[in-house]
Amino acid sequence: MLNMDKIDKKDKKILNVLNLNGRAFVSEIARKTGIARDSVHYRLQRLLKNKVIRFVHTVLDPVELGYPVYTYVAFTLNNFDNSKEEKFYRFLMGHRNVAYVSKTTGKWDCLIAISAKNLEHFDSIMREIRHEFSEIIKEFESASIIQEKKYDSMVELIE
Repeated sequence: MLNMDKIDKKDKKILNVLNLNGRAFVSEIARKTGIARDSVHYRLQRLLKNKVIRFVHTVLDPVELGYPVYTYVAFTLNNFDNSKEEKFYRFLMGHRNVAYVSKTTGKWDCLIAISAKNLEHFDSIMREIRHEFSEIIKEFESASIIQEKKYDSMVELIE
């Protein structure tokens, strides 16, 4: 892991440019930050190698793709062993309509995000998950996204 003391203002400038355009070329980042091209390239490689930048990706709009129902679902699990838990997570990660999967602490053991065409489609996905894992799903709760207020890349955490 990279020591946070080794991430400086130049790294933060680079990350701010990438945050606005993840496809920016090194030359564009250099121009916008005033940092030499070779230095930008070296710093990007270092940030990637040390996993400060986990990945660069495109964020698609599910509504524009025909999936206006975007819902987070939290699960509490019980009566499971490592094998059942692993099967549960593999199933979720392989499901085409599950966009996000995390193991969590607290009341909920797992949080996922489902993209669905409509409420009936969402219900069928939930029924599929609940049927497949009825023996370990104790409880679940869902919350649909009405409007995203913030999607943060966490660049501001760098001091």
